[in-house]
Amino acid sequence: MLETFRFTMRIMKKRPLRSLLTILQMGLGVWIVAIILSMNFQATKSLTQINQTLGDSLAKISVSKVEETEWGSRMVSSTSNLRSGDLARLRESDYIEDAFIYESRWERDIIVNDLAYRVSSIGEASAGFAEAVGLKIVEGEFFTSTDQEQNNRVVVISEAISKQLFPNQSPLGQLISLGRAGEDTREYSIIGVYKRPSALLEFFIPESYLIFPLGYSDSWYQMNVDHEPSYNQIFIKSTPGKVYEAVEDAQVLLADRSIDEMEVRGEYLRDSNRFFADQIRTITLFLGAFAFVSILISAIGILSIMLVSVVERTREIGLRKALGASKGTIVRQVLNESFVFSILGAACGIIVAYFTAENLISLLVQEITYPKLTGVGGLHPRAALIGTGLAIVVGLIFALYPAVQGARMSPVEALRDS
Repeated sequence: MLETFRFTMRIMKKRPLRSLLTILQMGLGVWIVAIILSMNFQATKSLTQINQTLGDSLAKISVSKVEETEWGSRMVSSTSNLRSGDLARLRESDYIEDAFIYESRWERDIIVNDLAYRVSSIGEASAGFAEAVGLKIVEGEFFTSTDQEQNNRVVVISEAISKQLFPNQSPLGQLISLGRAGEDTREYSIIGVYKRPSALLEFFIPESYLIFPLGYSDSWYQMNVDHEPSYNQIFIKSTPGKVYEAVEDAQVLLADRSIDEMEVRGEYLRDSNRFFADQIRTITLFLGAFAFVSILISAIGILSIMLVSVVERTREIGLRKALGASKGTIVRQVLNESFVFSILGAACGIIVAYFTAENLISLLVQEITYPKLTGVGGLHPRAALIGTGLAIVVGLIFALYPAVQGARMSPVEALRDS
């Protein structure tokens, strides 16, 4: 094999441009295959991780109804008829470990150090939110039930907001004012910084850059002290693998919240992520077809160069056969040369994929599926192995014809034709 490699390198030196184009052609095919497969493997890995941690336990309870349209699609209408007191009722179920409320709010103006900013999304949550979803607090702490009950003016902020508003310093203890400059504002003290959870969770729980204790907005706008805040949804975390039983219990415990034609319904995180999984699968199949075609085109390049190589070496093959070389020896030599070209092309493709995969995969996922899903990952080892293996197998298959043609040459005719 080593001798074949040296011989092939000598051929490449004689015809560098043709050899280089063949290698680059195969490298391009391997690069495309590695990128597409890595996207599938990395996205699937992200889905698996979120499903393993929360997929079998997280559900959303709402008072709503589902209507079938004339086109067969589903339309959901809901109402805000859930209360914070329902959390205690839900925890009575043997299948529900925890229940929390999380409400996403539209953009809001804030003031920090006399500078005004607009935050696109903020949220309010009950104290159990962070623990239930595994929210990672990188600095400080999350607010407690006491903060919520006493209407303490505290807030936790995302890492992105922390880096933008308080670069190179700790934001803990800093003040954020809600409202516009010159108007009646309220100050909130920053007590924690959290790391953004998986973007896949945003299909189910919208992202927020600031999270306030539940009820902060009601204390802001409340006009009647007898007013009891109502919410669109309550999230429940079940015991592992018992999410469907937990939803059934929630429907019984909150049956009195049904209103008009709306009833208590459950939605599941796993079902929410299934839509994304289907998208990734469809994209992989669609783009994978083009990737396979690119590998085939690359293999045709191998076929061409091997055919030319056999023709150019007609005299050499004739001499070797005249000296006793068997057909198998000739076939192995041509296939070994094809293997060298395939492995060099695969190496080039994998090297390029290693440096470009992370950005390209994020771009593909964001443009085709979900714009906020970043940091999916780079080149997947399995994708690199499959791409390399596919290049070698296809290269050898396409080199088999010129190898057999060379082996069938008659020594006398080969020497005469040369």
